[in-house]
Amino acid sequence: MSSKIEDLLVIQDRDRRINRLEREIEDLPQRQRLIEAQLDSHKKALHDAEEDIRKKGLEQKDIESQIEQRQERIRKFRQQQFEVKNNDDYKAFEKQIEAQTKEIAALEERQLDIMEALEQLEQVCDTKQAALKEEEQVVAVDMEQFKQRVANLQKELDEVNADRANLAEAMDPEWLSRYDRLFAHLKDFAVVSVENGACGGCHMKLPPQAAHDARRLDSMTLCMYCGRMLYNIP
Repeated sequence: MSSKIEDLLVIQDRDRRINRLEREIEDLPQRQRLIEAQLDSHKKALHDAEEDIRKKGLEQKDIESQIEQRQERIRKFRQQQFEVKNNDDYKAFEKQIEAQTKEIAALEERQLDIMEALEQLEQVCDTKQAALKEEEQVVAVDMEQFKQRVANLQKELDEVNADRANLAEAMDPEWLSRYDRLFAHLKDFAVVSVENGACGGCHMKLPPQAAHDARRLDSMTLCMYCGRMLYNIP
């Protein structure tokens, strides 16, 4: 038959496993957010590229409109030019036509620059779309593995909790109550071995009598410094 200390060591093992599993489960939402953030960064990159294309497209339409306005002015000036009666008025319209023609040439230069920029932006957008598609596939796999990991961890946690409950039913209530209070306070080892005459938890040197008493595994021996339950197996 196992000793009370040995029974507590088994309980402690389960409790430490429960703590580890609970911490891992608590960390999972953060891991999920990291996965989603990576995907969001690709979506934003694509959105920004599409927005750049949209703005350049609007700029291109504005220039087209300005060119059409100047072409319409030229048509009106030419029509008015044919209706004038003297040479000075004719030359005045000619200067206005020349000025509008130069503005059209400058606008067309800008239009070519915008077309080149649009072509480059479309290539960037294509690259971003491909990167997003690839990332979506990676995230889909990661999320599936994530969901499976959550299910596995929860299943394991439920099993360990059930096992711990069964073990606790057979424990001495006084010993278990003392242990539970210690473990809840320390969040880790509540039962420790004597190591070279010192407490295995706080590492303080123990009186020889305490180290000796800890050999009796059915007698409760506590560290006078940290309060942990001690055992000492030669």
